[in-house]
Order: sequence, then C-alpha cells, then structure tokens
Amino acid sequence: MRLIDLTHSINSRSKPERVAPVIVRSAQPVHLIPLDRLVTLATVIDVRDSLDKGVVSRKTLVRIGVSGIGGCILRSDWCDKVIAGHRENAPSLGVDAASYLLENEVTIVAADFPITTAASDLLLHNNCVLVHCLSGISCISRQIVRLIALPLKLEDTYSAEARVIAIEEE
Repeated sequence: MRLIDLTHSINSRSKPERVAPVIVRSAQPVHLIPLDRLVTLATVIDVRDSLDKGVVSRKTLVRIGVSGIGGCILRSDWCDKVIAGHRENAPSLGVDAASYLLENEVTIVAADFPITTAASDLLLHNNCVLVHCLSGISCISRQIVRLIALPLKLEDTYSAEARVIAIEEE
C-alpha cells in the first residue's frame, strides 16, 4: 500500500498567487457529506493530451471508462504547473463530460484544476461532490486508487479546504 498526498505544500517562500487551496464542494453542507462520498475508489483519467481547446470532453472520458467506480480523478497537471510558476489557462470540464460521469454513477469528481463551469452546476445539482486544485497526481502509478478527501468540518458551508490522499492498494 502506498499513500500519495494530493494536497500541495506551502512554505514561507510560496507566493500567495501561485497557491490555490484544495477545496471540497457539495450541494449539501460540508459537515453533512456522507463518509462513503469522501472515501471511495476512483479512476485516474489522464486528460493532458486529449483536451479539445482546453475542455475535457465526453469523448476523452469514454476512452478510459469509469463505470462501476464511485469517483474519478482528472489529471491535467495544471495546478502543478501554476505552483511551479507557469501561467496558463485552466482546463474546463464540459457539460457532456459531466453528463457522462453522472450516467456512470460517479459520486465524487476530483481534478487538478478548478471545476467552476456549467458542468459543476450539473454535478452539484445531482449530488456529486467536487474536489478542486489537487497537486501531485503525476505520482500516482495505478489507474484505480482509493480517494480520501478530508474537508474541514465547517457547519453550514458548501465548500471547505481539504486534505486529499490517494492510496494505491496492492
């Protein structure tokens, strides 16, 4: 078993504009998210070479497949590049891709970029938990991992900073 921390480290020399906190968002208050939504198996989907004009599309996700798995982790390496000082536009998740995830019963979507478009509204309105701005996804070597998202238990809020860990099981 191997643990991979997907929450970036911050030190006293970090520039605040380079650090985007890892956030968990939900349609229900964060402290009421069921544990089975925050601890689940997840398929790691590498979207780096298949973005269509910066958008993660349904076609990209169908290629890998997520059926029967409660979560997915989208890897674009955007957050790691931003932390390293490179400036580029964040990818976005297309509505067609979000629909595909919901059709395949995904209940938590984690990504190394902000999920803030209309796709996020669709996912949230269908009781999906979103995790934004992970780092270090490149350290994951398996296609399926156990994803653990631990948001701060803030009452009556719909998003909170979080520690996120992937576990590669043998």
